[in-house]
Amino acid sequence: MAAPVCCLPNDDLASRLVQKIAQTVQDKIPEQFLHKDGFPESKDVAELWTDSLLIDLSLLSSGDQDEIVKFRSALSTWGCFLVKNHGIEGSFLEEVIEVSRKFFSLPFEEKMKYYTDDIFQGYDTDAVCQGLDQQKMNWNDRLFLTMYPKNKGNLKAWPENPSNFREIVDEYSKEIINLAQGLYKAAAKSLNIKEDSFCLEKEGVILSRFTLYPKCPRPKNVLGSKPHLDGSIFTIVLADREGLEVQKDGQWFKVPVIPGALFVNFGDFGEVLTNGIYKSTMHRVVTNLTKDRLSVTAFCTMDATEELTPLTELVTPNRPSLYKKFKVCEYKEGVCCKCGPGENAIDAIKLEFPLL
Repeated sequence: MAAPVCCLPNDDLASRLVQKIAQTVQDKIPEQFLHKDGFPESKDVAELWTDSLLIDLSLLSSGDQDEIVKFRSALSTWGCFLVKNHGIEGSFLEEVIEVSRKFFSLPFEEKMKYYTDDIFQGYDTDAVCQGLDQQKMNWNDRLFLTMYPKNKGNLKAWPENPSNFREIVDEYSKEIINLAQGLYKAAAKSLNIKEDSFCLEKEGVILSRFTLYPKCPRPKNVLGSKPHLDGSIFTIVLADREGLEVQKDGQWFKVPVIPGALFVNFGDFGEVLTNGIYKSTMHRVVTNLTKDRLSVTAFCTMDATEELTPLTELVTPNRPSLYKKFKVCEYKEGVCCKCGPGENAIDAIKLEFPLL
């Protein structure tokens, strides 16, 4: 099944790019972005992210039992954490942010060379699918690329400008692949299952999303990204400033930016594979009155043709399978073209079996 197609007409797209809108509006935000009643405020609990939700990958990879217990607790209760000592130099992370910033600083005509009508490839703005025109749009523009395996993506979507963009992103891709493999092994170890249960070589795919959230004159009424769950196993986020928030028990919490650390959240595919032991994280991005925000996100996911179902080792008489078998492409179709406001694709694949 082909990927869903963006419904914005090509000749209209450039005028609807958020970066262009942000340069021209003052406080008169277009209706399609406005949440007139606002949205729930978030808490700032900094100590969470320097204690129970800060994972040391070097300790985790070496089998440190305390770190494994902390890792398991973070994924089973929050579905996310910050990771440090992951092997990627802080100076290189700054280079990735800088080359991404240079891309978004290019003239619109140059960036439009990398537009495609596939919402998972190339340069675009928030896509609204047919039948969902009533949904509010996100205040961001983005560039989607396939990091791994690179030949499964649209190579024409890879920018040639800035001149060092491809070189830096290729190198970052290698680092993310290593990090993803470390996280997969740690997840298996924490669940006492085979080390290769989550394996990148088994039809694994890593998609990268470079996102610009322009400064916004109405931050109390406009979201950079609406609340959502990811179609991934793990999602790895590098950002230049705060704005990302996660939800737990109905309350929103700010995620700080700690130099050198990366944010990691579990996605719907991970929740399915672990049979609900580890949770997918609801998250959103808020806008800022005076500053742009830039992020580089790696979605560690599966090939569109793959079928997903809970891992056999995690299905027991006391914990029967909680999810239907489904194809990744079917999930993507549900996310992009069927889910209305407040709906999540994972809800459509949950079974009604209570735990015994």
